[in-house]
Amino acid sequence: MKRFFGSIRKRPVALVSVIILALLYGSMILAELLTPYTPATVFRNHNYHPPNVRLYSPELGFRPQIQRHVLVDEINWRYAPIRGEYTPIRFLVRGPRYRMWGLFETDIHLFGTNRPYADDGRTWSDGGRTYPVFLFGADHLGRDLYTRVLHGSRISLTIGFIGITISLTLAIILGGLAGYYGGFLDWLVMRIAEFFILIPGLYLILFLRSVLSRDMDSGQSFILITVILSFVGWPGSARLIRGLVHSIKREDFITAAQLQGIPALVIVFRQIIPQMASILIVSITLGIPGFILGETVLSYLGLGIIDPAVSWGSLLNRQIASLANLRNYPWFMYPGLFLLLTTLSFNFLGDLLRDVLDPYYREKKIQ
Repeated sequence: MKRFFGSIRKRPVALVSVIILALLYGSMILAELLTPYTPATVFRNHNYHPPNVRLYSPELGFRPQIQRHVLVDEINWRYAPIRGEYTPIRFLVRGPRYRMWGLFETDIHLFGTNRPYADDGRTWSDGGRTYPVFLFGADHLGRDLYTRVLHGSRISLTIGFIGITISLTLAIILGGLAGYYGGFLDWLVMRIAEFFILIPGLYLILFLRSVLSRDMDSGQSFILITVILSFVGWPGSARLIRGLVHSIKREDFITAAQLQGIPALVIVFRQIIPQMASILIVSITLGIPGFILGETVLSYLGLGIIDPAVSWGSLLNRQIASLANLRNYPWFMYPGLFLLLTTLSFNFLGDLLRDVLDPYYREKKIQ
């Protein structure tokens, strides 16, 4: 840890990456509190609304506020800001009720205006007295994009950790036993791994997802996508672990453990795997973005998460149907920006951990 904190102070890019990841995962955990609406809240007649948050106006001065817009083109959904029409943004306001972490019920939201909800908490209807807050703009149905991005991060970010956990567990078990025992088991595991490696990963993922049933709810789709990505991702890690175990098992302390009659699985998990902890940690940080991108590709192609659930990939699929959409409504790229920041942050963090934890790399740098 001393090496880690010493190195991160010398590398501003890695420090910024850690801060970004901490903010992203913190926002994911507190999504209901940090968003003014629910992901399904629809604001009628506000389709394709541009971002309307301002920090300054002559009327209200320097403070968070929203500017009212008027629809000037109903065919192309063009809006024009109304000069002098500003509404202050209030903090810790009341809104739709939700259960925080499933433990207690509350209706407190970080920011918003006056209560802009109907009784069902899903549609905006208050006689025009207030105006919705669109920090990132609105989508084609008039839903707040900021709210949907933060709630969508729950699927996109958690699928990386769950997927890498399943994939790495398979790789440790199969690769560890193959490297420890050798012989026919080693040959069999490596041939299976090579078979999956020879098939392009994206094509295999698309094939497996397309042949399986699409009549699934959001939870079943999430589980299925995670299992498919994990099933495709384990061979490369298994080959690496097999080689490391094969070399470590020749050490004297492993021979001593074998002479004591300790079971093979105990030797692999308690004495061999800890010797590879640095490499496994780096593999995790570099593998998580791959699972996130895999889910994004499936959802973008319509084979992943579907309504009412939301993920970054499904947001890109629904909003960026053409280049004209991207040109006319550039705020639709916010999910892609979050995806880019997450991927780059994990990669920079992985580079830092490699420098800190891998003794072979440190020795090579010193030489």
